[in-house]
Amino acid sequence: MLQLVLTGVLYLILVIPVGRYLYHIAAGKHTFADPVLDRIDGVIYKIVGVEPHRGMNWRQYALALIGTNAVMIAIGYLILRIQSIGIFNPNHIGSMEPSLAFNTIISFMTNTNLQHYSGESGLSYLSQMLVITFMMFVSAASGYAACVAFIRGVAGKTKDNVCNFFSDLVRITTRVLLPFSLVGGLLLVWQGVPQTFSENIVVETLEGTFQVLATGPVAALEIIKHLGTNGGGFFGANSSTPMENPTILSNLIELYSMMLLPGACVITFGKMVGDGRRTHQESKKPEHALPAHREGMTARLFGAEGRSIFLAMSVLFVIGLSLCFWAESQGNPALAEAGLSQSMGSMEGKEVRFGVAQSALFTTVTTSFTTGTINNMHDTLTPLGGLVPLLHMMLNCVFGGKGVGLMNIILYAILSLSAD
Repeated sequence: MLQLVLTGVLYLILVIPVGRYLYHIAAGKHTFADPVLDRIDGVIYKIVGVEPHRGMNWRQYALALIGTNAVMIAIGYLILRIQSIGIFNPNHIGSMEPSLAFNTIISFMTNTNLQHYSGESGLSYLSQMLVITFMMFVSAASGYAACVAFIRGVAGKTKDNVCNFFSDLVRITTRVLLPFSLVGGLLLVWQGVPQTFSENIVVETLEGTFQVLATGPVAALEIIKHLGTNGGGFFGANSSTPMENPTILSNLIELYSMMLLPGACVITFGKMVGDGRRTHQESKKPEHALPAHREGMTARLFGAEGRSIFLAMSVLFVIGLSLCFWAESQGNPALAEAGLSQSMGSMEGKEVRFGVAQSALFTTVTTSFTTGTINNMHDTLTPLGGLVPLLHMMLNCVFGGKGVGLMNIILYAILSLSAD
C-alpha cells in the first residue's frame, strides 16, 4: 500500500509543473524552450507552407485535423503494404495483406491501437517506426490540439478564431511529445529496453535448446506509446514482457508517462478558464466589476475550475485503485482450494517482478488514462478486480487520454446543468 501512496504523491509533484508548462504552450505564452524551438517550428512551417498565425474558425480547424490525418492514413497504409522491401527489415518480414493493413492504420490513427498482429513477427522495423511510432505521435498531438481548441472555446474565445490547427500540432509535438519522449526513451534504454536496428538474436538456453529473442527500436515506441496514451505494443505480449518493461523502474517510468499529460490538461483548462474570467472582469466598467478575491494555493496551482475537476477525477481513480488492489490482494479462492498459497495475493497472469500492487496500479492507470497497455493479463483478474478496468473504460472520464477525459467530464457537467 505504501508504494501506491508514494507513487500518487510523486505524481502530484510532477503533474503541476508539467501542467503549467502545457498551459503556457496552449495559451501561446513564452516558454524557456522558445528561442531554439521557434526556429525549428519555422522551418517546418516553411516546408509544409503553413501560416501559423492565421486564425481558424471551428469548421476550418476540424477540417484541417481530418484532412491531415487522412493524408497520413494513406501514406501509412502504403508503407504497411510494401514493408517487405529491404529497408530496416533485417528479419525479412513480409508485407501486410490489405485488410489487416487497413485495420492497423485506422486503429493507430484513431488512437484505438487494436492489434490483430504480433509486432515482432508482423511488422518490419520500418513499419514500427514510420507507421506505428509516427502515428502514436501525430494521433496524440491531434487529440491534444483538439482538446486545446475545446478549452479555448469553453474559456471564452470566439468560435470564429480557435487559433491554428497546424500551429497547435507542431508546437505540441516539438515542445511536449518529442522532448519528453527523448528523456523517457533514454531512461527506458538505461533500464534495459532494446533500441537497435540489428536482427533478432538466437541464444542457447540452459536446457540446451535455442530461442529467438526479438529486438528492434523498442524504447522509442514504448515511450510514446505511454506518453501519448496510445496503447498497443512492439511485442504481442505488450508491457508484460521484459523486453518492453524489464524492471520496477521501467514500470514506474511507463506509469508516469501515461499519467502526466492527461492530468496536465486539467491544469491547463483551469488556468485558461481563469484567464478568460479575469479578462472578462477587467473589460467591465469599474462600477460593474466585482471585488477581487484572494485565491487559495490549490486554485493557483490548478486553477479554480481545474481544481474541482482534478479532485473529482482523483476520487474516482482512488476508489477504483483501492477496489482493484484489495480484490487482487485477497487471492483466488479456487487456487487456494487446490492447495496453492495465496499469501502474495492473486498472482495468476501477473509478473513476479511487479506483484499485486504494481499490477493493480498499472491496470487502473492504463484504463483510467485510456492507454490500453498492460503489464498483466486482465482476463485473469478477480471478478471485483476486473470490474475496475471495465468501469473506467466505460466512464472514459477518469482523467482519460489526450484530453478526452477532460472533454467528456465537461460535457457530462453541461448535460447535467441542462437537465436541471
